[in-house]
Amino acid sequence: MARELARGGVEVCAIVGTNEQSVESARAGHRDRHGLQVTRYTSLAELLLREQIDTVAICSPAEAHLPDLDTAVAAGCHVLCEKPLWWAPDMTRQSAEQVEACATRLVEASEAEGRYLALQTQWPYTLPAFRELHPDVVWEGRAVAEVSMWLGPTGKGAPAVVESGSHLLSLLHALVGAGRVEEVEAASAGDGAQLAVRFVYAHAQGRTRAELSLTQTLASPRPAGYRVDGRSVERRVELPDYRISFAADDRSIPLLDPLAARVGDFIRCARDGQRPDRTSLIDGILQLRALVAAVEGLEE
Repeated sequence: MARELARGGVEVCAIVGTNEQSVESARAGHRDRHGLQVTRYTSLAELLLREQIDTVAICSPAEAHLPDLDTAVAAGCHVLCEKPLWWAPDMTRQSAEQVEACATRLVEASEAEGRYLALQTQWPYTLPAFRELHPDVVWEGRAVAEVSMWLGPTGKGAPAVVESGSHLLSLLHALVGAGRVEEVEAASAGDGAQLAVRFVYAHAQGRTRAELSLTQTLASPRPAGYRVDGRSVERRVELPDYRISFAADDRSIPLLDPLAARVGDFIRCARDGQRPDRTSLIDGILQLRALVAAVEGLEE
């Protein structure tokens, strides 16, 4: 994230870590890998008091997002937040109205300050490569009937859905626009190491059947790909250079790093004064909550 922000013309000047040891390790990594000279802090509030900052990238675990989101938004910063927007252990026990109110507060506070708030979701930026591999697919003028995605998260059970669910939801939003998650069903095997979450995504054009398949994978590169109306692509990663490609049947093409595309888009939107996408941010956290609740129901 820091590398791509710097490549996009952002001055990366400070980082926050949980303790002195971890933040010093991160500071050294920024210097050695990317040539970035950054000041270290163990508190975002302290950083914002001492530095002239207009942009914050939140890259911490989901359970740590909300306090830093509140701090960064209150300070009038543009914010690029790792997905999901936030999470809490009792998220599915909160009412939908409570979750919606929290997301709305963050979005409206950003809007009031004229700042851009966005999620770091990468998969929509792979759609041009999908279309290149499947040029015969006609998107315009018809609804997408079916979308499925398979991923290899490091976690299992409900935490795996927290880790991965926003990927499929952001892809659906990019394909067919705003929608509602309905008829959610979940199934698991291997003590939650293998999961399938199926649902209907209802939107203005119709109803899209969706499925998220997750297999806990601890080693990199992890499996990833998706299928739209019977046409599939699979992500392939060549290590150690992390060269990414998309493959379909016997064909493959290089894939520009979607992280770089996402960060570049964020920088452009922030500089152009674009407003946060209320629909994807507010609906997205409510939709993720519904998916996680279905998996938690299996575990009870």
